[in-house]
Order: sequence, then structure tokens, then C-alpha cells
Amino acid sequence: MTADRPVLRLAAGDNSAENARNAVGIVGRHYLRHFAVAVAILAACYAVLTLVVDPYGISPLGLSIRLIDRYRPKRLDIDRLIKPYEVWRYQPRTVFLGTSRIHQSIDPAVLDGTPFAPAYNASVPANSLGMNISYLDEYTRLDSRLHSVFIELFLYNFLGQGQERHSQSLRQMAVDTATLFVSANTATDALYTLWYNLAKNKPCYQIMPGGYFYYPPGHDPKGTFDGFTAGIFGIDKSQHADPELSDAAFASFDQIIAAAHRHGLAATFVLTPYHPYFWSYIEAIDRWDLIRDWLARLTAKTPILSFAQPNPWTYEAVGYRMVYWNDPFHFSLAMGRGITESLAGIPDLSLPANFMQRLTPDLVPAWVAAQRAATQRWGRDNPAFIAALDAAKRKARGPAPPRP
Repeated sequence: MTADRPVLRLAAGDNSAENARNAVGIVGRHYLRHFAVAVAILAACYAVLTLVVDPYGISPLGLSIRLIDRYRPKRLDIDRLIKPYEVWRYQPRTVFLGTSRIHQSIDPAVLDGTPFAPAYNASVPANSLGMNISYLDEYTRLDSRLHSVFIELFLYNFLGQGQERHSQSLRQMAVDTATLFVSANTATDALYTLWYNLAKNKPCYQIMPGGYFYYPPGHDPKGTFDGFTAGIFGIDKSQHADPELSDAAFASFDQIIAAAHRHGLAATFVLTPYHPYFWSYIEAIDRWDLIRDWLARLTAKTPILSFAQPNPWTYEAVGYRMVYWNDPFHFSLAMGRGITESLAGIPDLSLPANFMQRLTPDLVPAWVAAQRAATQRWGRDNPAFIAALDAAKRKARGPAPPRP
């Protein structure tokens, strides 16, 4: 009996090992099944979160649930990623190109019902002329319906700004776009959007579906106007103490014209508005020759449409609540509506009589002279501002050198 026990234990051991292996297999299969189910549930939750909450307003589902997606506070500062995708998605007939000035002022829905519709605001803050060439090439690849393009002319773009171009392939655009749908940032932005709509539920700074920047009610521009005198000479001192036109920028301008012609696009160049604060700066540094040369070189290539001449809208008085200006350089949606209506030929009796003017080389000298005369008149009516501007200029540039 004693001699048989080890044999019996060995047999029992063999059964236990086999049972253990079977148990491990069953547990493993259950684990993999549960893991797969958990992954599927997580993926479904992620899809619901990002595609239904839709923090950037780009979901292909096209759902709109005002309770959770009325405001999209995280749809900011992603224009370079999102705008090529939206051009491809919306297939607009018309796009607007430019800097933050166009970004903040042009609602393309104003063109609904016109031959320019559908339209899209494809501007990007701090955009350069060089990048506009890249965008023209890219958008014509993405949008077979593209016919018209309105392009901003902003003096700063012609004062030594870099002209680098960053063309991207369709594959790279697809990769960049994918991050807007599948990324940790997208998930956290969706959660924040959900919380914001449920908890705060009030207008916020955001980019609207047409591609333009939206200011919530209550924006106060006066502080930025008050800081203009010190700020403009800070820029003047650090970047272009004696501003000069850049030949590289004009070369990019020529290439934009060529690109539009190459792609069969109807290109219109738009001289955007400036507040008299800016024109007073030009008067203070006595550089009307810069403005005259700039416009002469532009109009020698193509006629331009100007919205920069003096009128009650561009010369709006500074205050805590302004209709036509967000700050000294950025005009508002109300100004942009007038610009867009004028470009499309939409009648609007509220527009100033000279709101849009066509500039050609022979008209430039008189236009600059009229602008200077209006600026000087405005300066006489606003002596406190002119005194502050002169003080800021002396502080930034130091005492004048002694005469020989």
C-alpha cells in the first residue's frame, strides 16, 4: 500500500496539470474576449465623444445638439490644420485669403444667394504672401469648384516679413487632418466642450463654421486703442525702425498673380481698412512716400479695390463700444459685411459713399494726398492723441542728433 502511493500521486499530479492548463486556456480566452469588448466600448465612447460633441465642428455626422455643442471654445488656433480640410469638405466656389484682419471680419455667409456662393474664409492669422501661394496651389487641388479668390493687401506683409512656403502633399494633409479626429487632445477638447456647454453655456471666442473669428458680446476695444502709441513704436523700434518695402514680398505678390492665372482663378486684391491711428503714425514718421510707392507698385501689376479711404466707418471715434473696429488694426464683422457686400455688388444704402474705390496707377497720387489731408485734419481734431504719439516717438527713438 505504501509503495503504491507515489504512483497514485503522480497520476493525480498529471490530471491537475492538465486541468490547470485547461483553466488557463479558458481564462485566457475569457480575458481576450473581455479585453476586446472593453476596447470596443472605449472606442465607441471615444467616437461618440468626438463625433457627437464635435469640439471643432468638423464631424462628418453633421449632427447639431445645441445642449452640448452650441459653443466650441477649443476651435481656436488650429486654422493651419483645419482650413485645408474644410476647403476639401465644403468645396467652396470662393475663398478669402489674408491675415487675422480678414480672419476677424469676413463672414462668407454674406455671399449666400450670389454667384460667389458657397464661400469660405480661408484666412490664417499672421499669414504671409508666400504662404498664400502655397494655399492657392493646395486649395485648387482640393476643390474642383474653386473659381474666385479675394486676397488681402496688408502693408505689414510688405515690410520684410518672411516669404517661406510650406507646400504639403495630400498625404500629409490627410495625416494632419486625422489628428483632429483621433488624438488625446481631441478627446480632452471634447470633454471640455461638453463641460463648457453644460456648465457655462455662454458665448465665447471661437472660430465659426464659415472659418471666421467670433467675438462674444461685450468686447471692449478701448484698451487696445489706448496702448497704440507705445505699441506701434515698440514694433517700429524692434522690427523696422525705418520701414522699407521688401522686394521679396513683391516677388511673392507677382507669384500669387501667376498662380491665380495658372489655376484659372478670378483673383481680386483688396486693400483693407486702416483706422486714423495708423495713418497718424505714418504722418508722425513722415513716410507717405512709403504708402505711395507701395500702392504704385501694386497697381502697376493689377488694379486693386480699396476700402482704406477716409469715411465715417474707417474713421469711427474710439470708445468702449465700437461698431466697426475690434482694435486699432482689426476691423469688425460689421465692416467686413460692408466689404463683402461691395465686392459682390449687393446694394446697401447704409454704406459710406466712397466705401469702395478702384485704384490704378494714375489714381494713386491723388488717393495718397487725400488720405494725408484727412489724417492731418483728424490730427487737429484730436490733439491729445497726436501729443501722445509724438511723445512715444521721442521716447522710442531718443533725442534727435545735433545738426551739423
